[in-house]
Amino acid sequence: MKVSIAMVLLLLVATVFALPNFEYQIYHGNLHSHTSYSDGRGTPEQAYAHASKYANVLAVTDHCYFLKIPVNGQSKTYLTQQAARNATIPGKFVGLQGFEWTAGSGHINVYETLEFISRDERGDLKDFYEWITKVKKLAQFNHPGVTFGNFQDFWFWPEADKYVNLIEIGNGNWSSADVISEEMFNNFILALNRGWHLSPTANQDNHKENWASANDARTGILAKSLIYEDIMEALWNRRTFASEDKNAKLYFYADNNIMGSILPYREKANFYIYYSDKGDPVSKVYIFSQSKIYELPELSGKDEFQYSATFDIVDGYEWFFVYIIQKDGNEIVSAPVWFETDSPFRVNYVRVGPEKPSVGQNVEITFDIYNVAESYEQRTLTVLLNGKSVYSEKISLKPYGIEYDKNIQLGKLEAGDTRVDFLIDDKNVQSVVIKVSEKRGLTVLVDKLHENDVGDELLSLLRKFEEQGNTVIFADTVLKDYNDVDIVLIPTPKQGGLDFFKDLMPDEVDWLREFKGKLILLKGSDEEYFGKYSELLQNASVVTSVEELANILGVSLTNSTETKQHRKVVYIDQGHSNDYYKDKLTKLEAFLKVKGFEVAYIDKLQNIDGMYLIIMNGKGYLDDEVRNIVSFVKNGGILIITSKSDYNNGGNTEDLNAILDALNSPVRFNDDQVVDEINNYGANYKVIAGNVRFYSPCSLLLYGNAQVLISSETAKSVDSDGKNDAQPVDKIILAATFKSGLGKVVVLGKAVFSDFDYELNKEFIQNVLFDVK
Repeated sequence: MKVSIAMVLLLLVATVFALPNFEYQIYHGNLHSHTSYSDGRGTPEQAYAHASKYANVLAVTDHCYFLKIPVNGQSKTYLTQQAARNATIPGKFVGLQGFEWTAGSGHINVYETLEFISRDERGDLKDFYEWITKVKKLAQFNHPGVTFGNFQDFWFWPEADKYVNLIEIGNGNWSSADVISEEMFNNFILALNRGWHLSPTANQDNHKENWASANDARTGILAKSLIYEDIMEALWNRRTFASEDKNAKLYFYADNNIMGSILPYREKANFYIYYSDKGDPVSKVYIFSQSKIYELPELSGKDEFQYSATFDIVDGYEWFFVYIIQKDGNEIVSAPVWFETDSPFRVNYVRVGPEKPSVGQNVEITFDIYNVAESYEQRTLTVLLNGKSVYSEKISLKPYGIEYDKNIQLGKLEAGDTRVDFLIDDKNVQSVVIKVSEKRGLTVLVDKLHENDVGDELLSLLRKFEEQGNTVIFADTVLKDYNDVDIVLIPTPKQGGLDFFKDLMPDEVDWLREFKGKLILLKGSDEEYFGKYSELLQNASVVTSVEELANILGVSLTNSTETKQHRKVVYIDQGHSNDYYKDKLTKLEAFLKVKGFEVAYIDKLQNIDGMYLIIMNGKGYLDDEVRNIVSFVKNGGILIITSKSDYNNGGNTEDLNAILDALNSPVRFNDDQVVDEINNYGANYKVIAGNVRFYSPCSLLLYGNAQVLISSETAKSVDSDGKNDAQPVDKIILAATFKSGLGKVVVLGKAVFSDFDYELNKEFIQNVLFDVK
């Protein structure tokens, strides 16, 4: 992961500091895993037994919507909790029970509760936050990002902040421990800036029998001892660190208070770091705060060190945490320490508009103000501009009340730095420095409030646009009344998610219709809403691809890597016991050659530099091959991957899902057989769906934002191999696609393009799978 935050790097001067008393031991755990009680494998008993050989703590957190189905008349939450208790051996291993709540806005683990809620009844964040404050259980934000959601940009709910105390910044069960992503790391910082008090974790999210052993990623837990009560006390008090190294030890103190502590505001604080991982020296060490990033270059090359320093606390709401990169690239992130005034009111999530203002532009600040007290409170908010009062107001808030997106106009500012301070009854609770430049390019406002289809390819384009001296800002309030904007870009909604968030409000439509600059609609994956937006906003220019948008913005997407990746070659895997070999793919090959493709049959997945890669129910892929597949897709390639039914154990589900897991896929293969008594071509396993015929397919499981290509209302899922490992599904899905990096993945329950099927499936093959103009 690269740290890409435009902050000033300051060097710290070491000071003499009394060493703290290490009253906490470090234990390593995995707080996110699944079993056959939802969409994983094995039983909770097997999970705890296996994990106890590789970690000190394991939490089994099966998906909530599977938990409604009892096992032998007993609830799955009860059985999992009993298994956790039976597996716990004080001083050696602690088992924890929980569940994973999943919705379009994100996934959240809840720990140690027999109660659960499902997205079927309560599918939005408001429902979840109301529930968690009622049951008062510990929770964790899971894998925040574009694929699974980031909780509506970590929409803040003050009372829920007492219970959601953890955040996953590392997630993955591939063999490499490279699980901490830049996206999740930056979402961690966003959550802190919104007011959440969260401690980072790194987990494996296991779905097969490799609980805590898939890789070296671990959550470090600082507890007094390895017993259930002390582990839970540590998690409740945010004493964790996320680590891609299973042996790393990290302590972080402020004024002798351990990381995770929330401390009263003071002007200065003494900080202490202890790190140890013999044989794994650090490359870089940083201390992140809300206002600055401090680099500690003198620690580079050390595999053990103690460090102490004194920091200024710039205002009445500040956080600090440690970020370490080891020489081998592994990352370690500590829990923060917070400093806060005793005022019941807080000001957070301060945004400047435009994001990068220049001389002559009107500048505004937008922020949230909220009450953390259990009582009704009234306070005076004063805003200072370079020490002079420019705004004052008495504000009343109910218990845990919040006023979102409060806006104050600052007018035109001079070039240079302008400091803004927020005072509550004369106590400084927040500050921000606005940098005003002399010149400006174009300013583009990008909508991301309406389940917009904002993928990696578009974000890459916008970064290049900024590198050319332009400004990109993302809408974070109602899409109206933005000043000094030249272009409004609306990526229309993506498939899935909640329709409520996709709909434009009447005020937004009015503002967009009257917008005097350039309005652009970029087609998203939800065809219905693309049509709605196009009809509502007829003054907009409509583009259907990022490449077309790049031409309008004057940005070149071409570089040597991308040119290489887009050679017109279709690679077809033949070296991993695939279902069909070249003698059964002659019709597909002939079609591709007519379209101008070279067809290459390969045994090893290396140097994949074409447009397509086809894998047909292969198995036995090496770790390097999986990494090559991921790199191929991330750099713009298209992967077509197929399985088949579990009849006679035919589908290589585990091997294929490992590839999808490495891609952070929202789609997985089910270990089942799809049959259809109504729509078939001679037998119930010869399924016809969407005018495509599938010979003995499996179904697909969807967990996030993917576009369904083919589904069936009449087919059903059966567990043909009799292993009770088929996951129950509400609807049969046979084909789906999703974006990954600059490329995409097409997932099919069975290959549909062999010589046996080609003629009948020609339209789908030519117009959907290989729709190349």
